[in-house]
Amino acid sequence: MRPLHPLIEAFLSDLARAGRSPRTVAGYARDLADFSTWVAGRYGEAFDPKAVLPEDLRDYRAHLLSVRRAAPATVNRRVSALRAFFAFLHARGDIPSNPAARLSGVRMSRPAPKALSEPELRRLLREARRSPNPLHRAVVLLLAHTGLRASELCALRLDDVILSERRGKIIVRGKGEKIREVPLNAEAREALRLWLSARPAVPDDAIFVGRRGKLTPSGVWRIIRECARRAGVEAHPHTLRHTFATRLLREAGADLVTVAEILGHES
Repeated sequence: MRPLHPLIEAFLSDLARAGRSPRTVAGYARDLADFSTWVAGRYGEAFDPKAVLPEDLRDYRAHLLSVRRAAPATVNRRVSALRAFFAFLHARGDIPSNPAARLSGVRMSRPAPKALSEPELRRLLREARRSPNPLHRAVVLLLAHTGLRASELCALRLDDVILSERRGKIIVRGKGEKIREVPLNAEAREALRLWLSARPAVPDDAIFVGRRGKLTPSGVWRIIRECARRAGVEAHPHTLRHTFATRLLREAGADLVTVAEILGHES
């Protein structure tokens, strides 16, 4: 690595004094060295941090994205290093204003949520059916057959359930106080009936309660995780939600509008 500008060296020394690890300091050094080399090559002059403009920083970020095809994580790491460096110079009074104050990173693309395969779903549902705990059985089967969010499941009240011999539905109060009706298939209806017959008599009118009170989303996560562990699959509440939507689209032939309505999505 070429010798670094004295102001970069001062910044790295400050990081070390602040207790940052040698690996972290070395990472900042590489990122700032790359930027200083790019500036020198682009403008044909020695790198001077005091002469850097906000436009230079934006051009560098664009260069990383469009020319080098750098990964978003790499671009964001470089942006973070530049912001920290110029904030340091501004705080010390080396520069009158911070050119990186408005420099933003790039949005990281979120990985597509994973849906269980048919064999995985069969194993999970089989494990839920074998559970001696009616609460656990109802939670897993209801999520798998309705696509509810964990928070929506926990918010269900006794008067939100409408059951008959051959039909059933639940009234779901989702995000933004939006209310929707979600149909229940035969297995979900039966699991819910079994739980309601075993549900402890407590003052709270929440459907899913126990001796310690109302079931929480973290409790739902634990139930799903434990059932999935016994079934030999990886799953959490959102996995079941995505699996439900995938099955509606691929197997039941439902259109996107119907799926969005059942799941409580505006789009």
